[in-house]
Amino acid sequence: MRLAVVQHRDSPPDLARNLARGLTSLQEAADRGAELALFPELFLTGYYLDEEMVRRAAGVPAALERMQAAVDQLGVSAVLGTPVFRRELLLNAVAVLRPGKPPDLYAKTHLFRGEKKWFTPGDRFWNGTVAGWPCGVAVCYELGFPEVSRCLALAGARLLLVPAAWGRPRADVWHIATAARALENGCFLAAAGQAGTNGTIEFLGESRVVGPYGDTLAQAGGEDALLVVDLDAAEVDRARGGDRGGHTYFVDRRPGLYGPIGTID
Repeated sequence: MRLAVVQHRDSPPDLARNLARGLTSLQEAADRGAELALFPELFLTGYYLDEEMVRRAAGVPAALERMQAAVDQLGVSAVLGTPVFRRELLLNAVAVLRPGKPPDLYAKTHLFRGEKKWFTPGDRFWNGTVAGWPCGVAVCYELGFPEVSRCLALAGARLLLVPAAWGRPRADVWHIATAARALENGCFLAAAGQAGTNGTIEFLGESRVVGPYGDTLAQAGGEDALLVVDLDAAEVDRARGGDRGGHTYFVDRRPGLYGPIGTID
């Protein structure tokens, strides 16, 4: 599968402009033969935690319809972050758009710091098939919770999709966590980060694709970027295979010992 990871610098607090940039990037991904394009966290509105973001969220359904139309026309799936209202609740959501299928939504379950003031956390994870691959979605801060990625992998995910808006001061954590989540689950991980600034936060950028051995397959810097990477499903089989040269983490699991992990205070 050919994957495209989209990174934009200084995404503005402007739904129409971000939608236009998204459509352009989706077209570029299609032109380069990608079957799936991954965008950052809160991509459509920009990562701004304020009343204006809430007002922009009201226009998201129409923007998603436009993105879905482009997905259908180009035959390229898109996974992108956006605020979404579910009744009166505002979610830090990820839209999963696939050609010829109704959109799916995942709501971020582990909110980071100031996000808790604005969003309601989700209560379930998302697994599904995107561009023929079993995928799971985690968002930014959720990289720091190994349980999230492990649950997704145990549910069948062979590719973890991570929209993010990661701060530059935590760059070391970004590199370690993305590699660790891929390595320990023997799967590919693609992370699309915001770059530049929103006026108060300096974002890291450095969107990346990591292989099932924790190896970096592609990485952006701090500017606009479109990473295009070919993923080989056989690499996941080898990594999880144990006797086929893999690292045996899946083979040697002892689930009977892990029961207390969800109950420790």
